[in-house]
Amino acid sequence: PVPHPLKAQQVVGIVTKLEESDSSVSQFKINEGVKETLKCFQLEEGQTVSEKMEELFERSKGFVGVEANKQIVYATDLFYHTPLEFQFAKRTERAYLDIMIVGDPRTGKSNTAKHMLDMYELGYITSLKSATGPGLIGGSDQSGGGWKTKIGLLPRSHKGALIMEEFSGGGKELISKLTEVRSSNRVRLTRVNGTIDVPAMVRMLSISNPKTNADGNSIPLAQYNNGVQVILDLIGAAEDIARYDFFLLIPKPKGYISPLDEFSLDPFPKESYMNRVRWVWSRTKEQVVLDRPILEHIVKLSDELNQSYDSHIAIFGAEAWKKLSRVAIAVAGMLCSMDETGEKLIVKKEHVDWAKNFLVGLYDNSLFKLREYVDDQRRLVECTDIDVHNLQGIFDSHAVMLQQLEMATDMSQRQLSAVSGLDNKEFPKVINQMAKYNFIRWQGDKIVPTQKFRIAMQRVNKNTYMKKVGEI
Repeated sequence: PVPHPLKAQQVVGIVTKLEESDSSVSQFKINEGVKETLKCFQLEEGQTVSEKMEELFERSKGFVGVEANKQIVYATDLFYHTPLEFQFAKRTERAYLDIMIVGDPRTGKSNTAKHMLDMYELGYITSLKSATGPGLIGGSDQSGGGWKTKIGLLPRSHKGALIMEEFSGGGKELISKLTEVRSSNRVRLTRVNGTIDVPAMVRMLSISNPKTNADGNSIPLAQYNNGVQVILDLIGAAEDIARYDFFLLIPKPKGYISPLDEFSLDPFPKESYMNRVRWVWSRTKEQVVLDRPILEHIVKLSDELNQSYDSHIAIFGAEAWKKLSRVAIAVAGMLCSMDETGEKLIVKKEHVDWAKNFLVGLYDNSLFKLREYVDDQRRLVECTDIDVHNLQGIFDSHAVMLQQLEMATDMSQRQLSAVSGLDNKEFPKVINQMAKYNFIRWQGDKIVPTQKFRIAMQRVNKNTYMKKVGEI
């Protein structure tokens, strides 16, 4: 404490030394006793990764509940078992996961997360419905007749884990602020009274119901055409969606499990679970080992994922290899894949394969329908000679309308109808024909030209004979 140089009789504090606080993670040390407690998570002779993961799920019912959903348990456990960084060749990358679980009400999302938080005794949980930007990110607060800049819960969770419930109640502005933190792994606050720039490397699990309708009720997932629309309604921007490592959709179950049912396998001792997550969290980037053949395998599988599922909504995209790597590292962490010393976390081919199958299972199903969505999107992009021929036929009769549409990003039906010169009977016929060939799509009451339309317009012959006014 020192006297303020400008304000009489006021004392302020100055930090002269900064140390990382003692915690169960920073103080964690691997030894023979700890290694013994972790053996229960490792693969037994002849056991596959899928079989072990299935066993771990069955054992988790002992502390999550017999009604536990397998996909929710896997997603939450993967979220927990990630180090902060890893090295891909010579590049340092973020290793911790940032995921979202979207489910119909009362499907066990928050219940699972809370039980795991109690088991591992790490992380925080908060509700975005009641959270404010300054409370979560940081901002200015009035104190002692003045204002001070303070950091929020997110940067205070640096190197930890944060579970954010009721994501749909956070609002698009708060979502945008979270995206800025995800991009830089830092929180930067600039105020008149001061500037703060602090690290915020945080494992983030967002839990949400689907978007609410005008009546304030959640729209059931079954009413959506595909999962992409679900997350677009919640998050909005495609670039914000790309920041997440994966999404999990959980519909209302067709039947319910009795709470009187018994689980088939008992959980491991609590000490083992607590040691496992602390072992993973305390691994440095040098201690997370991905050999060259594993890196090549990750790149190969990432290319396969993009060939099958790439679209303008980057569920995988250019960072597919990063997302696959993070999940594979988490799988290796859950199974305590280590060297003889126990210091290194070893990622193997079978961990990568399980991670890839897990990600495909999240999206290529009857609820998310990513493959169907991608196929539909590609029909709006890919342009063949037949498409050019079809557009040429429309252009020959309605050149002015198509040229106006080519110059616009979107037009209302009223605007386009006025340009076309067609009556109310003929205009819908032409528009429906263009929609049939995927040259346009509707966005509310707007008509939006597709990429296929723009490519085809570059190839049509625009030097066609134009009839004179009044000519039959």
